[in-house]
Amino acid sequence: MINLMRARDARSLDHRTLEEMRRLAVKRVLSGEPQAQVARSLEVHPHSVWRWVESYRTHGQDALASRKATGRPPALSPARYRRLVKTIIGMNPQQMNFGPALWTVPLVRDLIEQMFGVVMHPVTVMRLLGRLGLTPQKPIKRAFKRDDEKCERWMSVDFPRIVRESRKRQSTLLFADETGVHEDGPMGQTWGAKGKTPVIRVVGTRRRTNVISAVSPRGRLWFRCYGGTLTAPRFLEFLKALLHDLRKPLDLIIDSHPSHVAKMVTRWLQENRSRIRVHFIPGYAPDLNPDEHVWTHLKGMFRRDPVHFDEDFADAVRVSMEDIKSDRALVQAFFKHPEVAYIREALGW
Repeated sequence: MINLMRARDARSLDHRTLEEMRRLAVKRVLSGEPQAQVARSLEVHPHSVWRWVESYRTHGQDALASRKATGRPPALSPARYRRLVKTIIGMNPQQMNFGPALWTVPLVRDLIEQMFGVVMHPVTVMRLLGRLGLTPQKPIKRAFKRDDEKCERWMSVDFPRIVRESRKRQSTLLFADETGVHEDGPMGQTWGAKGKTPVIRVVGTRRRTNVISAVSPRGRLWFRCYGGTLTAPRFLEFLKALLHDLRKPLDLIIDSHPSHVAKMVTRWLQENRSRIRVHFIPGYAPDLNPDEHVWTHLKGMFRRDPVHFDEDFADAVRVSMEDIKSDRALVQAFFKHPEVAYIREALGW
């Protein structure tokens, strides 16, 4: 049952209604009506009416105007917010002597306490990070030995020069790389009953097949599967097969794998320099080679559909590579990855 005698909680009213109520109450009191009677008729506490009248007499009409509630003052100043964002983006926790290499909500909470002496609840920290435009993301791995200046020079100077020379020679531009596909590689996720881990039956042996491939920005792919390690003779066989398949001269971009820089390979390249030129991508920068995304896609295929115990693993890898090769749109998509945007820029795509 609604209590009609209970005083109204003015805080439940919107600002415009409350402002009009204050002005009406003051007007009635100034006209000679008792404050208690005004409070009773407006269903507010008598002290509220007294306070409104005193404010009017001291500060005039402006004292009765509604103002936006300021709320609780922010825990950190704008300058401190900027400093916090700069620290999180520009440094990792290890540089701040926190131990782990990745920022988490508890670590950011500790960082705020260490930097500003302010203790925040983890939920407050999570909301704060969202307001600052920060989101949880999976970081990209970078080798410590990576030379960022050399990589930048490759993207902005060296590769555009290779493209210009390739166009003058009317050569075919290819990126090559190699990888090993393991049967016991990381497996993807599947749905299952809670508390019961699904089981995928595979053979007990650790089968592996190695693959070398070359991709063209126009969506063509060449590959060869092999067992054991990549040796200089095997690499030479692959290069000779490429030249046999291509009529135009070849500009091949590869890394500095030992088989790529072996003496017999260097000597053969020198003897066939009119037909093939090799350019070496900076060390410890596999992300600059679009052929790396071929391997990501290939291994993803095996995570989604593991090889069964009665299947020939090497043949499964070969068939999967044939599927990738037959899809030129897919091969071209490997050149659309953000990490190889420099290729599209140099080609004028």
